[in-house]
Amino acid sequence: MQRQQTIGVLTPFLGGNYYSEIIQNIHKIANQLNVNLIIVRTGGKYYNVPIAMNRVDGWIVINVAVEDHFLKQMEERYQKPIIAIAKDIRKLKMSSGMVCADNKRAAYEAVKHLYQHGHRNIGYIGSSDYMDDMHYRYLGYLEAMKDLGLEVKPSYLYDVGDMTVFGGKKTAELIIADGFPITAAVVCTDMCGFGIVEKLMEKGYRVPEHFALIGFDNSSTARHSIVPISSIEQNLETIVQRAMEKLLLRIEDSGRGFEMDVLPFRMFMRQSCGCSNNEQEKLQEQSDVSEYANHINALRTENNVNYEFNRYILGYQFKKIQDLSLLLENYFNWGAIMRQHGYTTNKEPKLTIHDFYHFEKGSSEFHDMYELRYETLHNNPPAFEVEGSSDDNEVVYILPYRLTQNNWSLLSFGTSSEKTLTRSTDYLRIVHLFDIISNTFDRIALLDESASLNQQHQALKERNEVYNRLTDDILFEIDFSQKKVWLNRKLKFQIRDTPLLGLEVFVHPNDIPMVRKHFYDHFRDNKPFYVELRIKDARGHFYLANVSAESTRDRMGNIQKLIGAIRDISKKRVEEEETSTVQGFYNRRRFYEAIKVMINEETQKFALCVLDIDNFKLINDLYGHHIGDDIIDQISEVLIRSVKQGDYVSRFGGDEFVILFQYDHVEEVDRFALELSEQISQRMNFINRDINLSVSIGCSLYPSDGQDYEELLRKADIALFQVKHNGKNNYIKFNSQMVNYQQDKRKMEKMLRDALAKEQFLLLFQPQVYARNKRFYGLEVLLRMRTESGEILTPDKFIPVAESVGLIVPIGAWVIRAACEQGMEWIKQGYDPIKISINISGLQLKSIQFLSTVKEIIEETGMNPANLTFEITESTIIDQSYAALHVIEEIRKLGISVAIDDFGISYSSLSVLKNFPIEILKIDKSFIREMVTDEKGYKIVNAIINIAKSLDMKIVAEGVEDSTQLELLDELGCQFIQGFYISRPVNENEIEKFLVHRKGDRRRHRHIIE
Repeated sequence: MQRQQTIGVLTPFLGGNYYSEIIQNIHKIANQLNVNLIIVRTGGKYYNVPIAMNRVDGWIVINVAVEDHFLKQMEERYQKPIIAIAKDIRKLKMSSGMVCADNKRAAYEAVKHLYQHGHRNIGYIGSSDYMDDMHYRYLGYLEAMKDLGLEVKPSYLYDVGDMTVFGGKKTAELIIADGFPITAAVVCTDMCGFGIVEKLMEKGYRVPEHFALIGFDNSSTARHSIVPISSIEQNLETIVQRAMEKLLLRIEDSGRGFEMDVLPFRMFMRQSCGCSNNEQEKLQEQSDVSEYANHINALRTENNVNYEFNRYILGYQFKKIQDLSLLLENYFNWGAIMRQHGYTTNKEPKLTIHDFYHFEKGSSEFHDMYELRYETLHNNPPAFEVEGSSDDNEVVYILPYRLTQNNWSLLSFGTSSEKTLTRSTDYLRIVHLFDIISNTFDRIALLDESASLNQQHQALKERNEVYNRLTDDILFEIDFSQKKVWLNRKLKFQIRDTPLLGLEVFVHPNDIPMVRKHFYDHFRDNKPFYVELRIKDARGHFYLANVSAESTRDRMGNIQKLIGAIRDISKKRVEEEETSTVQGFYNRRRFYEAIKVMINEETQKFALCVLDIDNFKLINDLYGHHIGDDIIDQISEVLIRSVKQGDYVSRFGGDEFVILFQYDHVEEVDRFALELSEQISQRMNFINRDINLSVSIGCSLYPSDGQDYEELLRKADIALFQVKHNGKNNYIKFNSQMVNYQQDKRKMEKMLRDALAKEQFLLLFQPQVYARNKRFYGLEVLLRMRTESGEILTPDKFIPVAESVGLIVPIGAWVIRAACEQGMEWIKQGYDPIKISINISGLQLKSIQFLSTVKEIIEETGMNPANLTFEITESTIIDQSYAALHVIEEIRKLGISVAIDDFGISYSSLSVLKNFPIEILKIDKSFIREMVTDEKGYKIVNAIINIAKSLDMKIVAEGVEDSTQLELLDELGCQFIQGFYISRPVNENEIEKFLVHRKGDRRRHRHIIE
């Protein structure tokens, strides 16, 4: 016995005159042709979900159910025969078929008919380009106006974006307000025409005397309007029958080419255009007077159903399918909800049966189900059967909707053909409500998440109250875009037009320049906002406080919010000053005064040296803050022992020290700094741990580098920055070339900001392939910048500056968005989904906006997160170990893979593999380069590969440049490679030769490298 065929139907909506008539005819004709139906409501919005691709034999696609790129993908990738209804696919160059009414000719004849009634100012009401059928009505309108010698003025065209009754009423109000620039119109739907008639009559105007119109669809609403509406009938039953018959022929014969059937229309002229009901309709009305009564009864039924259903909605009583049984049990056999929970091994959304109920059996059990069969979108909807009956699944409705986590859920209802026909009127009224049911389930999911968020908010509120009771810290948030300031304490405060929106009122007047300087440095150079200030309390007294903050930035790198805390350190500072005085340390204020005295005396040359402990945050994270405190104490002792009588040492906070060193000859400064570095860099034993300490020192000289404290400190900071930029663990004196470097840095910063604003960044792509057979696996995204002159800059020219000024965060977000958009564009072109690797900066991980930005990009682009890999350098993870662990865990929860880039070049590689949820390990190219000529290099690569294998990690070798390296890597079991041997980085067009196009057409692209 031949298997019963299944036709899939993609429709934007299920309700309304137009769509309900099409669905009703599809049911009737499917029963006649003895085929099953799977009807998917796409929602009339972006839809690219391959639901039921393994369940249907062919598709009917109605109007704007899906976008063009997915329609092509259905034919090319999934190789399903398609017939489009009311959708022009000629421009898509598909081999599928289309069936439609002659909308262009229909509108043409409608205009001519209104012209014959004496109208010359004839308008068009509807969209000119949203849907193909309306577009051709618009073209027919324009052609008729031209042939009749009539002008088309802009005031003749009305499109409020709504073709319902409400849109018609709004259009009528506009026509009245405009003083009736048109006296007649072709209206794209009867429902819109009905709204126009109602509103005009409500305002005291008459139809057709003041305004005439002809609609489309010949619905019962048009026939039974207060003023019967002239309308054009598209013969939807004939269109549907032709479409389904054509589809069945294509299912049997896959070699058929493009076919287009344009079917004739019928015009029914009634009172709204100026005609009286024609004799044929009068006779029909006399012989079938029950039609109007049936129409009224149908409306009553719909109202009753809506009333009962609204009782459910108002009470939010249904969270399970069973809760809908009283409403649906007479029309459907079963209902189910499939929910996405992560991804399959093939990186496709993984679905599980979240809820099920069989209305006839009154049971939610499905023991005979093989749930794994339905874990992918392709294999849904599930087939639920009772006692071996297949009638349960003759007609299945699917309502896809997305939860707040951007995961797909499918709401499905199955029934028999008999039930869709025996009570078809009531049944279709129920089907209309599916739009509401789907939105309601979506809303319930939102409410559940809202309740969860409220619980979290309450917990945070309680935590904040306890925190406020236990500490005197002041928390603040400055929102520069909204010009709002939030404080966790009730303080007398008024927002002002100042850099910090008035928060300066709490700062000692002498410290205001300092706080503004730190804010400017934070904004411009992304320096940490950490400063000691005198803060005014409620009594007007000043106390010493630490002010620290972080910022969120927009896509251009501008600060949106500054969020921070103010902590009283006055008591702690008194204790430190007492201790420091004994040890020989000066506090910042005394240090400043000592320098002023020396400058005023003008008798002694001195160097101002700023010393910073390298990787101090890393040491704190790895060994604990008590070890960090011990290091500070012991370095302080080294500094005190190292300076001579008359020199001064001050700790400026954290791990930064400033030294005033008097000298006669400049060589003394060099010798002092080098000896100090050597003493600190010696291996010192702290709590039985060997820690290699190094410091960076930048110095400025008085009087040659400056005549005041601020200038000397600024230039010493510039020198220190240069040391850090050059690799740390060194000493440099300030020189004028550093100013040139700073100027070059400012120029590059401006170029970066311009590049963001003008979109002068571009992406290149380097393929990654299987080492065994060189088959394409994925690609890595590489960033470049195009200057105004057209020069292409590589990342080493601009990334360091982008990181130093904080622009790496918006630039990184641009890269993620651009990569996702390009990946989706390739899918639209018919290529298989591509695994895309993106490099992530440490500053991006540190940004408090990073996770929310990634979620936003994924949602807006539609990218499957399972197709993304974020590459993070080993040193980045070590430098931010605790913070990085949290962010990486959240990245993994989104479904994004995480790779360690440049593995092996840092000194804590094994701890990274042990402590972080890493999936992919990328071996640094330096090891690959040496493995051919150096036996130790070969053994290191072998060891790395074995470690990765034992931890079930994927392995990618970077920088593969010749066949010898490739053969050795394959021999050692390395899975993937990338490098110049395969391809240099190329643009989005050149990379396409590596991409896999579609199933069954593997020859079109050279994705196996020759």
